[in-house]
Amino acid sequence: MLQRGSSSLRKRPHQWITLVALICLTLLATSSAAPRKNTKKKLPPLNLPPLKTQEQKMQLLGYIRQNMPTLRQGSRVSFSSQDLDKALALELGDTISQAAPLIDDETFIRRASLDLTGTLPSAEKIKTFVADQNSNKRSDYIDELLETEAYARKWARYWTSVIFYESEANKRRVNPEALEDWLAEQFRKGAPWDYITVMLISATPERNKKKKNDYGQDYGPNNFVLACENKSTELASETARIFMGISIQCAECHDHPFDNWKRIQFHELAAFFHPYTYKMPSQEDPTVSTVVKPRFLLGEKPYENMKSDARRVSIAAYLAYNPQNYWFARAYVNRIWSELIGDGFYDVDSLGPDGDVVHKPIVNRIAANFRYKDFDPKWVFRLIMNSQVYQREMRTMDSPSELFTAIRPSRLRPDVVANSVSHVIGENPQLRKEIDTVFDMNPSLPQSTLEGSIQQALLLMNQRELQQALSQSELKQKLLGITSNEELVQSLYLNVLARNPTPDELQRNVSYLQSSEKRDEAVEDLLWVLVNCTEFRTKR
Repeated sequence: MLQRGSSSLRKRPHQWITLVALICLTLLATSSAAPRKNTKKKLPPLNLPPLKTQEQKMQLLGYIRQNMPTLRQGSRVSFSSQDLDKALALELGDTISQAAPLIDDETFIRRASLDLTGTLPSAEKIKTFVADQNSNKRSDYIDELLETEAYARKWARYWTSVIFYESEANKRRVNPEALEDWLAEQFRKGAPWDYITVMLISATPERNKKKKNDYGQDYGPNNFVLACENKSTELASETARIFMGISIQCAECHDHPFDNWKRIQFHELAAFFHPYTYKMPSQEDPTVSTVVKPRFLLGEKPYENMKSDARRVSIAAYLAYNPQNYWFARAYVNRIWSELIGDGFYDVDSLGPDGDVVHKPIVNRIAANFRYKDFDPKWVFRLIMNSQVYQREMRTMDSPSELFTAIRPSRLRPDVVANSVSHVIGENPQLRKEIDTVFDMNPSLPQSTLEGSIQQALLLMNQRELQQALSQSELKQKLLGITSNEELVQSLYLNVLARNPTPDELQRNVSYLQSSEKRDEAVEDLLWVLVNCTEFRTKR
């Protein structure tokens, strides 16, 4: 963790303080300041302590973090879910009158469980929750889920997918499982988002030549850099995209056509990650290149004579602790809001200065408070999920003016579909692997652009192992042990869709059971129908 105090810091305090001061002063400088006269004097060499190990880097970043003024203001600022609803109502104006009704307890417990843990609640848990008369039970349930291993694992898997989805790295040189395990550990411990980010950004994995295919991939935090193949340009592009929500990849070759980013800015960012002197190739002649000094997107420049490890530390500091860098907090908030609500304020990865945005004051206010709250990921979940905007019914929306008046129907991610199938038939590793492949989706695309596939439908309809497992499942045997048709149908719906059947569904299913000559086959048919309904693979 980022903490004050360490043996190496105490040994050479003056050197550390010098570097901290240099970075902090740069962070506090205005980003738009023009170069001044007489500032080109050759700087003396900076006698820095080593920044080779991750521990040494995190010690320094911990000092910089302690100097971040917004963290000290956090204790005096509050922003509740009720404040969020009031602020959003003001933004929506008359449109708020068209907002969808709030959901019932059955819908809430399924939605919250899927969103936070990726798993369905048990039938017994649903009954207990619905019967509970505690007025704070929804808030209490959110708190309960946030402390589970399933929460840590679900969101570790999500961020691993974000980092690796478009990676072209050699699979023998990366270890996504190690990254997922490390992220799960951080979410379980309640690590702040800035800590997670600077660990990933400042990592400098090294190859162990004594061991075949050992590139440091078994150490989880190394895998962001390894997913980018340790290439300066790829690291610049992915750092901006994932941690600032800004797509600047095309600026590697030319000025951004739709946003206000210049080609030189992309290469100045890439220079932070290069181990030696960085050179930008000419657009006209690729054999000609120009030396480019590192400079952050907001204009901050590190000390000229910094070595590569120190530059990694400085860009991590500029990214997470620069008071002017609103994008860092905003990108995280926008992603989580998109995942929970179905639409973002911005499209994910489109937070550039000229990106389309709705209700900007709201996302800015949440992002500012996220920073005040020590970049606590759980605070964002609590804020959104305890609000009315999260607890509204679902419906499709065609106009931007309707956004956030309801929850957009959302496709479940592959691991969540696999969990739902396991919830019905039990764990089957081979089937899980197949579902992960067939239901795979880009975690950075908006829900409104995602579409199902014929392969997905066919897998649930015809996959042999799944059909055999349904036929032999414990759930089927449990249902066959229920003599009352009404109770059987109610148990079926609670166990597969995590809700009770509507009166019409109850009547139709009971009629089917009554008209069937073979009860065993009839129950199997009903199980098959629910596993293949749209509701089974979407958020309700």
